[in-house]
Amino acid sequence: MSLEAVAVLCGALSKLDIGRLGVCGFGSDTSLLVPFTEPFTAASGARIIRHFTFTDTSTDIIRMLDLTRAHFATASPSHSNQAVSQLLFIISDGRGLFIKGVEAVKKAVKESWSAGVFIVFLIIDKKKGTESILEIRTPIFDSAGKLVRIESYLESFPFPFYVVLKDPADLPSTLADALRQWIEIIAGSN
Repeated sequence: MSLEAVAVLCGALSKLDIGRLGVCGFGSDTSLLVPFTEPFTAASGARIIRHFTFTDTSTDIIRMLDLTRAHFATASPSHSNQAVSQLLFIISDGRGLFIKGVEAVKKAVKESWSAGVFIVFLIIDKKKGTESILEIRTPIFDSAGKLVRIESYLESFPFPFYVVLKDPADLPSTLADALRQWIEIIAGSN
């Protein structure tokens, strides 16, 4: 389903012609698969399919945010007067993001926002029942290490704009809604 989401997203954004498109893969490492300077073609799609194996056992989301922020900075004019002018879709199962700590991830998200990047996190959730990301619980400890409470994983999810997708048929309407919100934010910042 994640690969289908990437294909739908890239195809839709290419057809809309709202700007340049770049694609990176991430897990324990991050690599740029389609740079902003390259048009999205069938060859780009094939490269993406070959790269995505979904076998990584860890996710360094901070490294991915740092790399994408750097690519956005070099790809866009520095004279943009819009507070949020770039759009980053992250497609992931949303698990294992806090390897470097919740606060470090929140800081990286805030730095991206400050750099003008609007992030939409698409959580692909094929799991059912207690395996679903909607059912994951996280223990919260105080500074002494004492358990304070247990809360929903998504309650402390560091990305303010996220969507949990269980059905690929919902992806087009989800993308349309995300693009609408992004356009509203851009229009509101002018």
